[in-house]
Amino acid sequence: MGKSILFISMIFCLFLQGIKAQDAEPRLDLKLDNQPILEAFQFIRKNTNYVINYSSDEIDARVKVTVNLHHATVGEILGAVLKGTGYEQVRAGNAYLIRRKVVPQRHQHTVTYLNVHITDSKNHNPVAAASVSIQNRVFNTYTDGDGKASVSITDSASVLVISSVGYATRFVTVTNESNLEVSLVQDIRSLGAVTVQAQRKVNSEATLLNERKNSSVVSDGISAQNIEKTASLTTTQALQRVTGVTITDDKYVAIRGMGDRSVISELNGARLSSSDPDRSAVPLDLVPAALLDNVTVYKTMTPDKPADASAGIVELKTKSVPDTLTLEISAQLGTNSTIGVNGSYNSFLGSDMGFWGQKVNSHNLSADFLNLKNLYPGGLPQIQQLFLQSRNSPEMAAEALRINNIMQSFPAVLTTSYKPAAPNQIYSVSFGNKYQVFKHQLGIVLGANYYSRTEDRYQGQVNQYSIYQGIVTGSPDIFNALHIPGFITPDNPRLGKYLGYQENSGKTTMNYGVLGGVTYRFNARNQVQFQYVGSRGAETQANSLNGSWQNTGLQFPVYNQVNQLKQSYRVFNTFNLQGEHRVVSQSWSPTLSYNLSSSKSTSNEPDFRFTDLADYRKVAYADPNGQGIVSDNYAFVVGSVHGVGPNGVLNADPNGRKYRFLTENNYSAKADLTQPFYVAKQKQLLKFGYNFLKRDRDFTENVLGLPGTSAGGNIGLLTKADGNLDQLVSYNNIGLNPSNFDAEGNPRVGGFLYQIRKSPNNYHGTYETQAFYGMLDAHVGERLRITGGVRFESTDIQAHVDTANVFNPQVAAGTIGNNTSNQGGATTQPNTGYKVDFKPYYSANLTYTWKHNMNFRLGYSTTLARPELRELTNIFEFDPFQFAVVGGNPNLKNQFTRSEDFRWEWFPNTGEVIAASAFAKQIDNQLNKVFIYHPQSAVSVFPEFPLIEYQNDVNQGRLFGIELEVRKDLGRLTSLLKNFYLGTNLMFASSQITKNAERLEASRTIDRSASAKSPLFEQPPYSINAYVDYDNSRLGTQLTVNFNIVGERLIQVQLDGSPDVYSRPVPSLDVVFTQRLMKRLTIKGFAKNILNPYYRDVYATPRNNGLYHNVLYVQHQYQRGAEYALGITYKLF
Repeated sequence: MGKSILFISMIFCLFLQGIKAQDAEPRLDLKLDNQPILEAFQFIRKNTNYVINYSSDEIDARVKVTVNLHHATVGEILGAVLKGTGYEQVRAGNAYLIRRKVVPQRHQHTVTYLNVHITDSKNHNPVAAASVSIQNRVFNTYTDGDGKASVSITDSASVLVISSVGYATRFVTVTNESNLEVSLVQDIRSLGAVTVQAQRKVNSEATLLNERKNSSVVSDGISAQNIEKTASLTTTQALQRVTGVTITDDKYVAIRGMGDRSVISELNGARLSSSDPDRSAVPLDLVPAALLDNVTVYKTMTPDKPADASAGIVELKTKSVPDTLTLEISAQLGTNSTIGVNGSYNSFLGSDMGFWGQKVNSHNLSADFLNLKNLYPGGLPQIQQLFLQSRNSPEMAAEALRINNIMQSFPAVLTTSYKPAAPNQIYSVSFGNKYQVFKHQLGIVLGANYYSRTEDRYQGQVNQYSIYQGIVTGSPDIFNALHIPGFITPDNPRLGKYLGYQENSGKTTMNYGVLGGVTYRFNARNQVQFQYVGSRGAETQANSLNGSWQNTGLQFPVYNQVNQLKQSYRVFNTFNLQGEHRVVSQSWSPTLSYNLSSSKSTSNEPDFRFTDLADYRKVAYADPNGQGIVSDNYAFVVGSVHGVGPNGVLNADPNGRKYRFLTENNYSAKADLTQPFYVAKQKQLLKFGYNFLKRDRDFTENVLGLPGTSAGGNIGLLTKADGNLDQLVSYNNIGLNPSNFDAEGNPRVGGFLYQIRKSPNNYHGTYETQAFYGMLDAHVGERLRITGGVRFESTDIQAHVDTANVFNPQVAAGTIGNNTSNQGGATTQPNTGYKVDFKPYYSANLTYTWKHNMNFRLGYSTTLARPELRELTNIFEFDPFQFAVVGGNPNLKNQFTRSEDFRWEWFPNTGEVIAASAFAKQIDNQLNKVFIYHPQSAVSVFPEFPLIEYQNDVNQGRLFGIELEVRKDLGRLTSLLKNFYLGTNLMFASSQITKNAERLEASRTIDRSASAKSPLFEQPPYSINAYVDYDNSRLGTQLTVNFNIVGERLIQVQLDGSPDVYSRPVPSLDVVFTQRLMKRLTIKGFAKNILNPYYRDVYATPRNNGLYHNVLYVQHQYQRGAEYALGITYKLF
């Protein structure tokens, strides 16, 4: 109930804002004594920002009026002025049309069609994607590529409202003619000497395609109109509908198969910061799609864009200021088919995040715990000594009890459990209006969006296949040497199941975002804008794997239980100030534009609990009913990595409690000076600019070992708890030993204590780039446009690993008890630096407009990709999701890419496009994800984990492909398909890289025919999107069916002789509908992933239908379930 009251209160506050906005209209005093009616119009023009439109043929300037008004609105003034004159006013936003009063005829409802042709008043070219609507009607239409549109007319007194980006809005009274010619004036809305520059608003597919057509580069995108039609909650969900864009882990964007560092994300021109400590990519699931007007993906570069966008730039544009007061509220509820109504999902005790996610931070390490490392520089041995002496004084006893309470404050939960699921929820509110402040225009836009979703995977399948048999766990009690069985030979390559699990996992995701924007126009030449976008995201994951080792060669079974309990809370804030100023009003005036932004993101992962428990169950005696004497040997699975670290071997213990916190601040400044000039009556642009970007990152981590692990010790407690993980960390084992706590005369002995020192993986880093550029945007004749120039960029990346007072299990055994304040770090190079002076990067784009609606484009650019801070920083950390140790490489350098692009695109009608593209990239010093493996094979007692680091490949990488796109209004083919629209886009790509010697040797352990080439990591060979729309404006009905599929992708490189792991294609089918019930009320709903296919990862050779030597080996298989939602949208204004 409290949550509902909070939500209703928020809506009511915004509603009051809307009422206040209405009262914000300017009020004036006007006195006219038998003066011309035009004097009233001029008075309004001088004292307000309202536009008055009228035809001199209709308005008789000789008409005189007498009025005496006080504190009246513009509408009230015009009502009084026009009273008795035979004229009337028609309002549209901040504009009024004055016309002769039309007396409506009764019962006149015959529907006729008016053919409108819209042209540019200056050059008489057709104006495509112009909005044509009937005054006071909700729906509108758009002109096609020839500037033509057909409008249904039911009232002979109708008024057409015609508008387009960059043109003055026109009001035209409908006559009895069936054809209407209308010309639009560029750039201004006028009354007398008043000029107001038009606002750019691109939130429909028609206007976005028009932007694309007039652009100087190759680009694609999705508008708010299609974001709504696809029911996209996050930006990544919307982007997967864009040509050539693929999504990984529901968060990360790849363009033409290249992701991470190769994709730059910007919000209103400001670079976004990453909130992921492990990847360089910006997780765009943090930005709610409901706050955006459009998302544009730039695939070719110009010098005024960052040079490190090797794949492209994702530009997010937040909602723009509307022309009139708007207030819209939307709410939806839904569920997932794997959970159902009133169902449950896998989670864990204490996982409640709160409605806003605020409870996640309650699991942070307490200030008292963090202060223990300062109070006890000798570490845990010093605390144990305190416990032993705590009976000697009341003060020491009180301190021992205080520490005991701190240690016992951690939740005694390491396993998952099922809990009731709340329904999926989606809420959004948007508000916008324009005001007059100091006789100038002020625009405001506000938006808020909230969603919460729950998923559950029930009885999924996880397997580990190998060429080896035997078992290694890190414990000598559960061990049988690994060996390749005789039936696996180079003549008969096959795999055996090493481990098999049943998976049950659940995930709850919550996200909410807020948008605030202010635009203030001083005059036609000067404007400033400020935007704030903030979002908060919380996530809870609970994963349980239960299974056993296969083919161990031991007498009795060995069971395996893996639990992951993880919560995260991410914060994202961006402040952006933009300005544009023309020096003088003439067309040749230089223009100064600037963009100052600050972006801050944080990622908090408190108490990430991971356990991997082996259970060797021996049966000493069993009767015919299976009852008997059973004994269990328990051990946490602990691995090792050879060939790294200061000692040549690195312990890889995934078990424990991790606390990770990342803070990243981005500061960017950009200034551009544009100078127009004319050659042969064609406008040319010369542009110069400077760009500065600085990122500051701080990463902190504490790893708290568990009893029985290498980082915790006290292995006997695991046996004492009989393998019960929750009991293992209960009050019986943590803190003061309760068995002799009150024994009189005996010293108090400490039980297990959590590690108070931080891990060796804490670091601080800075990332700074500077750039300056010059470019020319030249029009050679009326058909050819050439844009190109050079950009100079520098690189300065610095990282420092915090090695003071850290706990490193690798060297702890040699220092424990020595009262040393520093137990050593895992890094051999704590300071890392990489600097490159200014280097040139070139780009050129050629556009040939064969017809006004058809372009041929060629693009060439050179770009770079920089190593990320984490990749350079010399630290080593175990990643339980990849079962590998992730390390840094201080020797990395910039990647260099040459790109060539060709595109043909035809825009036959409004909202329609047919396009074909070809692209190629050559990559030098390619930054590749490399798996390094030094197995000990038969002599190994520990599981051997690979080391993952990035390296510059000496071989040149190559990528090439094609893209195809079609969007068509089927009603233009036949009247039977009126209101139906079809769209599809496809990408086909081929990529390859030469395997390094270590990887090739591993893949040919038993398979001598294994290829020396490999696809690029996560590079799909194809992606397909298709949709069918039904959009009937008369009935208020919209129905969209979307289909998406992405080809197989390399997701894991194996170095143990088994083949690599690929994700298989997964078809996705979504249905989204909206139905207008009343003028302001609409019902909405969607059904996503209705095919509910299996998601499947397999051991395979590439391009072999997911098979390895004609056999299917499944590594991971599950179903995500279909998602359903239903709700309403109400437009108050």
